[in-house]
Amino acid sequence: MRGLVQGQGVRPTIACLATQQCLAGTICNSSNGVEISASGSASELDRFQDKLRQAFPHVEFSSEPAEHAEIGDFRIIDSHGSDRLHTAVPLDTVTCPECIEEARSISDRRFGYPFITCARCGPRYSISRSMPFDRGATTMDRFPMCPRCEAEYRDPLDRRFHAQTICCPDCGPQCWMTDQRGKRVAEASNAIKVIAERIIGGQIVAIKGNGGYQLVCDATNDEAVGNLRTRKARPSKPLPVMVDNVDAARRFAHVSDTEQAILQSSAGPIVLLRTFGGAKLSPSLSPNLNTIGVMLPTTSLHLMLVNRVGRPLVVTSGNSHGSPIVYQNEVAQQELAFIADVFLHHDREITHPIDDSVVQCIGDRVMTIRAARGIAPMTFAIPTGSPAIATGGHQKVAFAIHTGNALVLGPHIGDMNHESSRFRFVENVSSLSSLHQVDPSCAVHDQHPDYFTTHWSEQNNVRRSDVQHHHAHVAAAMLEHDLVDRTVLGMSFDGTGYGDDGTIWGGEVLLASAVEYRRLAHVRPFNLPGGEAAIRQPWRIAKSLCSQVGTPIESVLQYAIEHGPSTSSMGRLFDGVASLVLGIESVDNEGEAAMRLEAVCDGEEPAAYRFEFTDSIHFGSPAKPGEKGAIMSKAECPPSQLDWRPIVRDILTDREKVSPGRIAMKFHRAVANLICDLSAQNEEIPCVLCGGVFQNRVILELIQQAARERGLDIRLPGRIPVHDGGLSVGQLVIAQSRQQRSRQPCV
Repeated sequence: MRGLVQGQGVRPTIACLATQQCLAGTICNSSNGVEISASGSASELDRFQDKLRQAFPHVEFSSEPAEHAEIGDFRIIDSHGSDRLHTAVPLDTVTCPECIEEARSISDRRFGYPFITCARCGPRYSISRSMPFDRGATTMDRFPMCPRCEAEYRDPLDRRFHAQTICCPDCGPQCWMTDQRGKRVAEASNAIKVIAERIIGGQIVAIKGNGGYQLVCDATNDEAVGNLRTRKARPSKPLPVMVDNVDAARRFAHVSDTEQAILQSSAGPIVLLRTFGGAKLSPSLSPNLNTIGVMLPTTSLHLMLVNRVGRPLVVTSGNSHGSPIVYQNEVAQQELAFIADVFLHHDREITHPIDDSVVQCIGDRVMTIRAARGIAPMTFAIPTGSPAIATGGHQKVAFAIHTGNALVLGPHIGDMNHESSRFRFVENVSSLSSLHQVDPSCAVHDQHPDYFTTHWSEQNNVRRSDVQHHHAHVAAAMLEHDLVDRTVLGMSFDGTGYGDDGTIWGGEVLLASAVEYRRLAHVRPFNLPGGEAAIRQPWRIAKSLCSQVGTPIESVLQYAIEHGPSTSSMGRLFDGVASLVLGIESVDNEGEAAMRLEAVCDGEEPAAYRFEFTDSIHFGSPAKPGEKGAIMSKAECPPSQLDWRPIVRDILTDREKVSPGRIAMKFHRAVANLICDLSAQNEEIPCVLCGGVFQNRVILELIQQAARERGLDIRLPGRIPVHDGGLSVGQLVIAQSRQQRSRQPCV
């Protein structure tokens, strides 16, 4: 069995199933996955395999006759490895309901124990040193099982039968509380009690979770939230909230059936929900937005804290803004001392730090915003290819590796602006490559010459290749929708990407295969006065847009506009429009202006502005029906321009008489209609959406509705992050496809 088959209680489940059918044999973890050797009659074995496929529908099976028959009973035996891993690394999961019930039961021996787990829940990836996944290959190996845990581990009828993370208060990890100077002030359950009291008192607490430290405070205390923002240097970026159950979330946010299911899933991500007020939460949690990130307790520890405090909690990454999550006790005590008032440490080592995942739902479709705990590492069964690594871009970096038999997207690391993030990148490359038992022979990177990830690839790999930024986005979407062997119409809309002509691209319509692409159309270029300063000061972009529609501009600013770098970025167009509509002068993080524009959209507004472009832009199709990767010659015609000037003129007119909410909605409808119109002109080609702009829920919902009504084949984002967090898998798809076509490795 290959796939996600380790650390999920698979072996105990199968052992019980085989025993029930009176089969003899063995089962073990290996580098290939899970290996079963079973003996019985032909009909018994057929029945056994049918039951396996029913129990594990998403797992890859293969079987062959054994050279000898097993005799006796059916046993779980010691694991064995090989030179290369052929199975998925198990993911961390939230504590399951059965374990939570035990932790709540005063008569249970694990009552109040924060590290309670069983065969189907708890830390996996974050504590793994090597594969296969066995206790001796994790950081749990320093906690020998007590006799009672040992008995449960050996009992086929127990829920903890062969649970690799099994432990209890007598033999497992322990927690303790320290002050800012590192002095111990409380132990074990008393530490949790005191920590809860400190949170109620308005203090900020650093808590070591499964994947790293988290900063926690009372989400209803505006002063505490303000202090957290000031100390963490995070003035406006939204802060997530933890509540004890879905009913508590419904007191201040809308929760659909799909959102409830993902909130309660084993991944336990932060889910972006639409808010309506209600419960007394600090207005500083999500300023100027109509959404809030909500999560349920991920461990027994978190549940005990939420229950003891009795209020929603802010639970955010334990780091200073822009740095990676802290995960080591001594480092946390030192680096977070200027943020946290007190600390809750524990003695289970973290080998692979990992943040909380973030998702949002578009109708019944779950879309990953940040791939981390419970979602990443993300494994794709792509058997062909040689070992390689792809480094992503510069923002929201998550690298990917091809192991020779699968493609693996690692968890979110962050932006590469800080030295600490760059160090974490190098650290994670080494640890994930070691975990998969692979030494990548080639590096694939972005074309941008000044990215850290580009420099790292150049310095650390003899063989390497570069991939255009927006082509990589499209290829990631092709992998998402199983279109790698097709030609697609790719709408690649984001903030920044290095273009073939040396300018900043970001509003690209590409006809693409996994090997090549042609730029068919793009947003009409405009300049960024002051360069990167325009990203944090969108009024500069607004002035640049106005300069192209005849609005008089001061001479000094006109000079800056004329000498600023040129861009075709849809993300920057959103920033400029947000400044025009909402009067936004400056922002603290990229994308903030666009998010604020989305938040004010008035859904009752039916009208739309309109981009101007050639009446019929037919982009063609594969040269022959069904032919793979056939792209029209790039020299056939220059790309068309998607002209935004009529929209800016209408906005300038409407500002005097139309509400910002209606103007914002008309602009969002214009973008959605543009995509649908381009797709409608090329119905024979699947259309994929990619790039950070498509994190916008309003646009995606408009496209989803219009595509259904018009019968258009437009593929929405899903499992792979639509922004630069998914860039590396697209880079690998392209590099491996080119290699297969040329039969040559990277150069």
